[in-house]
Amino acid sequence: MDSKRALAENLRKNIYDLNMTQAEYAKEIGIPYTTIEYAISGNGSVSLSTLDKIAYGTGIDPWELIRPPESK
Repeated sequence: MDSKRALAENLRKNIYDLNMTQAEYAKEIGIPYTTIEYAISGNGSVSLSTLDKIAYGTGIDPWELIRPPESK
């Protein structure tokens, strides 16, 4: 699994676990909704800066966000 797909799956799981919408999640961590939508699609790449913002906002280490779920 590549890191884009791992990020998408990990974000989906985190949003689900928090019982939030993608829009609520994006607002909570301080990034545009379209950025979360783009990352969750698994089709695009986010910059390292954006990955850091997501990680900081969620309290999850950046490497955990891109680590394949099955290897956790």
